[in-house]
Amino acid sequence: MELKSSTIFKDIYDVELKNRVKSLIDFFNEEYYKGNKVAFLYKDEDNTISYNEDICFYAASTIKILAVLLMFKRIDEKVFDLNDNILITMDDLKQDSGVIKYQKEDTYYTLEELLRLTIVESDNTAYLKIVSLLGGKEALKEFGNSLGAIHTMEGKATDAFGITNCNDMLIYLENVIAYINLDNENSKKLKTWMLNTTTKKVKVENLNGPFIRKGGEFDVAYHDVGYVKANKPYYLIILTQLMKMDYKDEFINKAAIKIKDINEYIEMRDKDDR
Repeated sequence: MELKSSTIFKDIYDVELKNRVKSLIDFFNEEYYKGNKVAFLYKDEDNTISYNEDICFYAASTIKILAVLLMFKRIDEKVFDLNDNILITMDDLKQDSGVIKYQKEDTYYTLEELLRLTIVESDNTAYLKIVSLLGGKEALKEFGNSLGAIHTMEGKATDAFGITNCNDMLIYLENVIAYINLDNENSKKLKTWMLNTTTKKVKVENLNGPFIRKGGEFDVAYHDVGYVKANKPYYLIILTQLMKMDYKDEFINKAAIKIKDINEYIEMRDKDDR
């Protein structure tokens, strides 16, 4: 596995910023040299910092934001309606994450409820039904590729989650935030759900603003990705294969704190420059 890190700064001569970034990169290097695959990407309006940004991981539930975004676009196009009643049969149940798996009989859900459960509860049954309604994983792959992502839905033919990397995830998130910024009734729902998802890895108290996010975990995959509404907003993507490590939450949160500290320093420096 090739190690790769990169930075794009508005002010490349800022020694303090360089030192903070070095500390962050060193932190990821330490984990990398243990033999563990880890990656991150930070991006604000002026600066980008990344590490192994093009290395692929199993996407797990982070890919659900792409399916939900596509469904909202289809709803806006009047192909579907949030009030559509969708039957979830007992044969549909996916015995992994979520709450629908506990239903005792075939049950109707509104499309809005399936979307909410996909984001808030990371419900796999709801997600797979949405993918099916959209036309299957090929429709999701086509949509991701149309946005500029490279690896959408790559992987096993029988898998509906695929792989991702920081670069593709950034594309998904930028399009999700662009949709949320439309500030209409549907986009407000998506924002509220992503602010209140149960799949939290990074603790909110370790950030400097509300986190519009989606976590994901399966097998070794353990991720948190999103957009922090700080004074200087930024995208925060942390992808790891640390699921089976007892320090996985400690690692992700230490990384988030280091990234938050960099963001706060940049924001303070820019304010002083004004």
